This record gives sequence, structure tokens and C-alpha cells, in this order.
Amino acid sequence: MLICLYEDRHEQVSGLKLLLLSLRHHCPSWIIRLRFPGIADEFRSWLGSFPNVTVVDEPLSVFGTYDVKPNVLLDGLSICDQCLWLDTDVLVNGDLSVLENYDSETVIVTQDPWEYPLGSTHRCKTWGVPLGRELEGPLNSAVVRVSRHHEVLLRAWQTALSNEAYLREKEKPVKNRNQHLLSDQDGLSALLASADFKNIPIRKLLHPTEILQHHGAGAYGLVHRSQNLRNGLPLLLHAMGTVKPWRAPKHPQLMLKPREYYERTYLELSPYVHIARQYRSLLSEESSWMDLQTFTGKLGSLITLNQPCLKGVLQATVHRFLRGLTT
Repeated sequence: MLICLYEDRHEQVSGLKLLLLSLRHHCPSWIIRLRFPGIADEFRSWLGSFPNVTVVDEPLSVFGTYDVKPNVLLDGLSICDQCLWLDTDVLVNGDLSVLENYDSETVIVTQDPWEYPLGSTHRCKTWGVPLGRELEGPLNSAVVRVSRHHEVLLRAWQTALSNEAYLREKEKPVKNRNQHLLSDQDGLSALLASADFKNIPIRKLLHPTEILQHHGAGAYGLVHRSQNLRNGLPLLLHAMGTVKPWRAPKHPQLMLKPREYYERTYLELSPYVHIARQYRSLLSEESSWMDLQTFTGKLGSLITLNQPCLKGVLQATVHRFLRGLTT
């Protein structure tokens, strides 16, 4: 299995480094192909201690971490029979060899924390593909495992991401976009529910027992936390959302900037940050984002004895309650 990574945003290097460090810790023998157009010399030097990482700095015909996935995976399949895409805001928390247990005809993706019945099926019409099967969704593409059996699917995904309707929606602010045309994963969801690809077996890594999709406080509710408390944190942790932990607001004041205070608190108390702290000394970037800076964060960590599954539970419960009032 070849791990395929892509990044072109220098402000996201902290997340990429954490992913690479966690892969080295848990999957030291796995080969990694990192595409990074315009990679900085400092980062390339830092990668010198990773003999299993090959860096490719040539640009692709598309750019931006949303729409490059089919291109990057097809590139990987040109040199390996099976490839695993990981978003650069994912942390590995265990041996991923379990993913090699599935047959090569199966596509592995992840369950979105906001999945709903027939979510993928409903996207078929929007993306202009014939309906083929009932499929929940949207599917989440933070993790995608494919093989050479899926080259036709990947090329169809490439084509879908050049769809004029999708490109028009991308020009709008996120809040104004068609919810079926938000990102690449909506296109993949539609294709896998379509008649052309209805026979491809799908294995969804489940939230939160196989991948923790930390997308705001409300995505990791009390039931989820109790599951992880019993069984431990999953193999993968995904720092979803627009505000990444390493871009968290610094020292926000509750009364002056309540939104930033809220974001800082849920990031401070996230399981992603809890696990990331073990690699802090290996980063060359500024890392005060890992500190507990808010009173709420310090109190939440203290009263739960620093238990990552319980920290933030109050904020998550309030978020879920308020969301229920508005839906």
C-alpha cells in the first residue's frame, strides 16, 4: 500500500508534519509519496529524517487540496497496485495494516459526522449521474483507499470535478453554495451511488469508533464520547472544519470575541490536540496552539483528569441542544 499525500498551503505544514510523525510512529515501514508544489527548503530538509518519504514538487493540472484527490491517486496507482489517500489534517493513532485486510475491489472511505439517509443518493441528480443504489451520505473523503480496479471511477471523479455547475458553486461563499456541491466528496458520493458504479463494494470507516471526525463541538457528542471511553480513541483522528488547531485564535477574550473564545476552547479540548501534543518537541513551528489558554479549557481538562474523551463534553452537549432547537 502506497500512502499518497498532497499539500500546497504552507500555512498547513504543521498538520502535515504531525501526520508524518504519527505515520512514522505507527506505520514505520509504509512508503509515502508526498506531492508538494513549491515545497520550502526548510521543510524539505526536515523530511531528511524520513527515508520512506518521496517528495514530488511538480504541480498538477489542478491545485488546492479539495480537487486534487483523483489526480494524486491515479498518479500513485501508476507505481503501486493500491493507494491510500490521507488528508493532511488527519492524525494516525494506531497500526493501519487493518486497512490491508479488505479485498482490492472495495473502496474505503469514511463516515461523515453529519451523514443522513440517502445523502449520497440525493446527490446523483445534482451531479447529473443516473441513480444506481440507495446510499447514505455524504461520504467523507478524508481517507480513501483505492486499487487499480478503481481507475475508471477515479477518472469519472476527475471529470465530475470539472463540472461547470460545481465550479460555479466554488466561486460563492460556502454558506451560499448548494449543499450537494460543496467539495470533492460530494462528487464521489454521487458517483458511488450512481448506476455506473453501484456494484463497487464500499467500506466506511465509522465515526467515532474507527475515525474521529472532530468537526466542531457538536460532531463529537455524549454517545460518541462514551463509545471511545469504553474502547479507546480510534485509529484515525480528523481535525475537520475551517479553523485548524494550529490556526486557533490566540488568547481570545470571552466578552470581546465570544466566537473566537468558543473555537479556541473546543480546539484546546479536542482529542486531536491531545494526541498531537506527544509530537510537539519534534516540530520546528511555533506550537502555542497546543497550550491551554482559556479558563474553560483549563477547567475542562482539570475536572475530567485530562481524559480526551471527556474533555469538552459540556460544550458538545450545549452545542447539540442548541442545534436541536434550530432544526
